[in-house]
Amino acid sequence: MKRRTLNYIAMKRRQLLQFLALPLFLVGSCKEKLPTSPTIVTGKIIDEKGLPLEGAGLRLSGTDVKGFAGTTTFSITTESDKDGNYKLSQIIPKNTDHISILSRPTDKVPTGNQGYAPHISRNNSFVLETAPRDIARENWGKTTTLNYQFIKQ
Repeated sequence: MKRRTLNYIAMKRRQLLQFLALPLFLVGSCKEKLPTSPTIVTGKIIDEKGLPLEGAGLRLSGTDVKGFAGTTTFSITTESDKDGNYKLSQIIPKNTDHISILSRPTDKVPTGNQGYAPHISRNNSFVLETAPRDIARENWGKTTTLNYQFIKQ
């Protein structure tokens, strides 16, 4: 009799855990609806003298976070025009969890030790870009303005 009662309790415990885990599974498997309008990142890139810099490169990319590495859902690039202006526009693909922007070297504007050091505008001053800049989820489907200064090394 005692053994039968213990088996019954164990079975009920398993059923309860399965019941409690179901809402967590459903919440985790349902992604938030993404905007249908494009996410736009725009701005101006200047040199160390404050003049427009043509040919500076930027990359906007999205990631579906899975495990440690994740999977890229999109990656687009652009270069600044003769007035230093740039624009990146992307409708965010499903399964995208994270969006970021990062400078990239180009033939006209190399970055790194032999080229330029990209700085990004934060709180009305430029700080050295040390990592990709995240685009907050509440700004997806909207326009974000980010200005850069590329300082010759």
